[in-house]
Amino acid sequence: MAFGFLKPVTSLNGLPCTGHGLCLPSTVHSVQSCGSPPIPYTIVIKNKTCWWPPTPLIPTFPITPDRAMVQVNRIPVMVFGDTFTLHIATCTNIIIYMCPCGKSVCPIPTPIPCSNLTIEDNGGVGHIRVCNATTLTVFAHKRPLARILDPLGVGVPGFSYPCYSMIAFGHPTVLAS
Repeated sequence: MAFGFLKPVTSLNGLPCTGHGLCLPSTVHSVQSCGSPPIPYTIVIKNKTCWWPPTPLIPTFPITPDRAMVQVNRIPVMVFGDTFTLHIATCTNIIIYMCPCGKSVCPIPTPIPCSNLTIEDNGGVGHIRVCNATTLTVFAHKRPLARILDPLGVGVPGFSYPCYSMIAFGHPTVLAS
């Protein structure tokens, strides 16, 4: 009898994650003085107004011959701790800059990319994605095997940090609990 939920096993095939957030480009991020740099907020707040789309899970490490020994349908498997390319937001939010015009100040709404407005996105380059495998019984190279709907951040599926995304694709004929 299987311990836990049976879910499809995932592999390093370059398919996208689930993505997270909601794109609301008309959202005002802040009102700031003219010429000041954007004040970033945490991803927990920006997840309500910014969207990180499904992005291919391309590993940031080389696939060594030892690592390629464990395969699913002739593709090396994903395991706990695998790191992937950075996750970048494609949405924008508005910063209203208050700039001098004549004897007064005028509001100048400026769209700014969400990755520049999020602390965890490191100034616009994106946040990290690390596989957090949730299986308790199946291991490869002494690390838990990744399955579909496992988080790409620290935490549980849907509530992980800094990336709220999950693994979206797996092999329907190979299951693990």
